[in-house]
Amino acid sequence: MKSSRLLILFCILAIHISAIAQFDCSMDLRLLKHLIDSKKVNESLILSSFMLKEQNCTRQIDSVVFFRGYAYYQLQQLDSATSYLLKVQMPDSLYNKARFFALISSLYNNRVSLSDSIAQTIKNTSQAIKDLNNLCRAGISLYQGDIKNYQKFVKDLNPNNYLIGNEINGLETTSKMLFQKRKSPTKAAILSTFLPGSGKWYLGKKGQAITSFLTVGILASIATEIIVKKGWNNFYSVSALTTTAIFYGGNIYGSYYLGKYLNNRIDDKSKQDIQYYLHVAVRNVYQ
Repeated sequence: MKSSRLLILFCILAIHISAIAQFDCSMDLRLLKHLIDSKKVNESLILSSFMLKEQNCTRQIDSVVFFRGYAYYQLQQLDSATSYLLKVQMPDSLYNKARFFALISSLYNNRVSLSDSIAQTIKNTSQAIKDLNNLCRAGISLYQGDIKNYQKFVKDLNPNNYLIGNEINGLETTSKMLFQKRKSPTKAAILSTFLPGSGKWYLGKKGQAITSFLTVGILASIATEIIVKKGWNNFYSVSALTTTAIFYGGNIYGSYYLGKYLNNRIDDKSKQDIQYYLHVAVRNVYQ
């Protein structure tokens, strides 16, 4: 009888201690969220580090890990942010939020394959989450230059979703810039082979095209005149012909690398725009 009473007393005490511990952890979580909301990121990292070592926060470990990952995200320490955010497992609302911010963090780090893998693990628990996920996957496909998959995911988007409507339009504008403004460097070089400067005209650099055409044309005229007057074996003829050949070759080479340079600028601008639109969309949904 006495042992039964002791056992009951022990159970009541254990439940009481557990409740107190849970209360203490909840207080710490509220403080942690307050620090994050107040942009006191370093303080939140100190508190979250302490909480992760505490036994009484085991049940709410995902919340602590999320806030720690989000703090690193705010500090733009993107590798650490991704690492912690991917550890969040439950509940679904927090899980998805962590996944989306991990996706954005890895995309800013140009880890596109990881971003794509993260997108595939997101749980479409509502239409808003499904639309956001499709937008992210469309953006990732565009980032990779995969127009087929981009169109596939855009097709599944709800155009009336006011939270991400501007970002849908922004991605569409980016896709047009990416696929319509790009020019072929090889085609530019071939055009310049047949008519000096025409490759640069094709690339939209009309001033450079006229300069190349006039330079090569004038040099070729001078070389022809010297050769006619002095013959092929004359020093001046050889020098004029060599100079013309160098500028002619430079016109072809310059057209090719100008095309590559312009394409790289378009790619870089497109990637920055995609990162921005997806980032804004995630913030809009989870504001």
